Parts: sequence; C-alpha cells; structure tokens
Amino acid sequence: MAGAYKTEAITNQAFFGLGNVGSALLDRLGTTDGDFSQSLQVTPADSLGALGSTAQGPQADIELTIETKSGVEVDITLHSGADGMTVSEHSSGKLSAAEQSALGNLSGAFQDAINGLTAIPPTLDLSGLTQFDPSVLASVHLQSNVTGEQPPQPIQSIDFQANSATRTVTVGGTAGTLNVNVDTAESAILGNRAQQAAAIADYLKQFDEADSRGRGDASFMAMFKDAFTQMLSGSDTSPSQSLPGTTYAPSLAEVEHAMLTGLPDFNASITDAAQSTNPMRLSEQDTFSYQVSQSTDIEGNQQGGTITQKQQSHLIASYHESLTGMPLALTSKMNSQTYDYVQINDTANSTTEIDNENGKLVKASLSQSADQSTRDSKYEMGELVSDITTPAEESQSRDLLALLRPFYDGRQVEQDSGKWQQALSSLHDMIFLQPNPADLSANSSESI
Repeated sequence: MAGAYKTEAITNQAFFGLGNVGSALLDRLGTTDGDFSQSLQVTPADSLGALGSTAQGPQADIELTIETKSGVEVDITLHSGADGMTVSEHSSGKLSAAEQSALGNLSGAFQDAINGLTAIPPTLDLSGLTQFDPSVLASVHLQSNVTGEQPPQPIQSIDFQANSATRTVTVGGTAGTLNVNVDTAESAILGNRAQQAAAIADYLKQFDEADSRGRGDASFMAMFKDAFTQMLSGSDTSPSQSLPGTTYAPSLAEVEHAMLTGLPDFNASITDAAQSTNPMRLSEQDTFSYQVSQSTDIEGNQQGGTITQKQQSHLIASYHESLTGMPLALTSKMNSQTYDYVQINDTANSTTEIDNENGKLVKASLSQSADQSTRDSKYEMGELVSDITTPAEESQSRDLLALLRPFYDGRQVEQDSGKWQQALSSLHDMIFLQPNPADLSANSSESI
C-alpha cells in the first residue's frame, strides 16, 4: 500500500493507492476466508508535495457490498485522500468454494469501476459488475463518494445496485443528477443480442438529439449514455421463454419480437444543474431535464394473449442564445441584454399492441405521437421585442399486420428467408420513438 500510494503521488494521480487494491481484495476473498483491514497514515510531506502543503485535495470513499444466495454478506470499503489510505473487508459468514470463486471472478470488474470513478474526468465502467453469477450471488451494491479540487469535477456520488430482478444506478454531482432503473425480471420480452444492440443504438441517437435541441451538458449526457448502455446491455435472453399464444406457431414469436424493442423495461432520467446566467433576469435559468421509459404489459396463456409495449420521452429545457452572432456575455449592463431566451417542452410516445388467438396473430398495431413546443422570447437592449410560442405535433397509427401480409399468411411464412428477415428488421426500426414531428410525418408512408 505504501509503495502504491507514493508511486501514484509522484505521478500526481488523483487518488493514490487505489490502482490495484480493489481487485486484490476480491482476489483475496477468492482464495481465503476471514476479515482483513489495513491503513496507511501520511503527513503532507509524505505525499511528496503532490497535494500541496494544506493537505487538502481529492478524496475517494468506495464501498462494495455483495450478498450471496446463502445469505452471507461481504463488505469491502476503501478510502484514499490526503490523509492516507484505509482498506477493509468483512464477511458475515463462511464462504463456500463456489461463493469464493464467484467473488474472485468480479475482481477485475470492481477494479474497472474504481478506475473509472477516480479518473479525471470520471467515467462509468459498471458493465462487469452487472455480470455476476446469479446462481451463487444474490446482489451487488456499489456506493462511492468522490470529491476533487480542480475542474472537471469528478463524480460526487454514485449508487449502483443489481440483483436478479433489477439494475439501477444513480449519479449525483456538480453537473446534475442521472438515474437509470432497469427491470430484468421479465425475460420473455428480450430480443437477441443483435436486436438489443440496435435498440440501444436507436436510443443513444435520441439522447444526442435531445441534448442538441435542449443545449444540455454534452459531457454529462455522455455519462448518461454510458449508464444507459451498461445497465441495459447483456440482458440474458431466454429462447425457451414463450410469449403468450406462441406455443402453436414458433414463427410467431419471431414476428412478435420484431414488434418489440428487445430491451427490458426501464425508466431513465437526466437533469443538468440549473444555472442563472443573466444577472438582470435571474428567473431565466438555463435548464435541461430529460426522461425516457419503456413499460410492457403481457396477459394471457398458451391459448392466446396480448402484449402492449409503451415507450415515452419528455424533454424540458431552456437556454440563452445570442442574436448578434457574437458570443453571449450577459451582465448587469443594458448593452449586453440582446439575446433570445428559448424554452422547450417536448413529448413523444410509441405504443405497440399485439393480439393472438390459438397461436395465430390476429392484430398488431403501432400508435405514435410527437409534440414539440418552442417558446422564443427575444430581447434587444433589455426590451422584450418578441415572444412567440411555436407548437408542432404529429400522430399516426399503423396496422403492422397489414405490412406483413405480403410475406405472411396465417401460419405460413414466405420461404425466402432473406426477404423475411429484412421485413422483420424494417418492422423493428419503425416502432421506436420519433420525437421530431417532421420525422414522424416523413416516415408515415414507409412500407417494408
């Protein structure tokens, strides 16, 4: 520990001594039982001046709690800062060989998470922790509080939890807050890995468009995209799990899956820290708040059933924009008060409804809507000269079953598998949210 701490102090790394400690602690649990603790106390001089004579600087407190299926709880805590370093691990009971192995297998993932949290700028690297062995481990819980002394400010807090039914991560800091909550309990709605990857890519594109339209914090949105991708990627598919009414016609399951995103249900949000950038009108804040969700309702049995999947998004944002083409610098002086204050309120919805009876697809419909509202308040030399709200909306409903009829008749699927797979891929592309009314209108005439 002393060697690692001083080596990393010499190179001015932000959080000294954490480079390999996390993985070493879990590796230890993978080979031996028993509690362990160790600490290293230093004076400002011991840190070779890397933190300055005030002994103030970055600090990281990280805790990993893992519960096994048998009920044993393992707790690992790490602290690193100007005052030194402390590590400990505690187990509430004796671990079996399988439990020790499962913990050891997470050592690299734990270290990846630590490295990301303590980097400047910080990153999220939680994918490995989501891939714990659910047959041996019941849950994984990572908590972290990190503070920094210079921009870009690291993450201040993170709370990640995963078990057999849910995955969730919450991040809070000077940039704002974000949350991603995923329901992994219903495996029947999951598509294959290729379908899931395509769905995530579509959502990431939506996030970029929302961030651009609302002038959000690009770096914080990048972290939100990482959190979304890591929480939803790698959700196990269960080929043996049938959707209602698909038992008598296996090909119907493929059709129905093409009409769903292939992702587990989720609820995600990001809110940037509000800023008052105009000293003459403090109520005009620069804000960005975005929410997106998916929920799926499945009813029925082997004789028949219904599936309803809803996707929703909501963007609320506001920002100041220059009217002169010059960089905007709002002050208390009237000659700086020429600008446009833009307020945005957008919603989008997409609902897929599927009915089948006795193994036969009898209904498949898609309903989508997009509403955008943009309010432009223009000021010249502090005087309001224009205040216009521009609405835009579009909605449409489509009969997805009718789009498939050239390829599908009753229970018989056209034997040209290339065309059939292309049709299913095109169908899958249609079902996602279309937040821009113009795009929704343009896509209304598309066929497969």
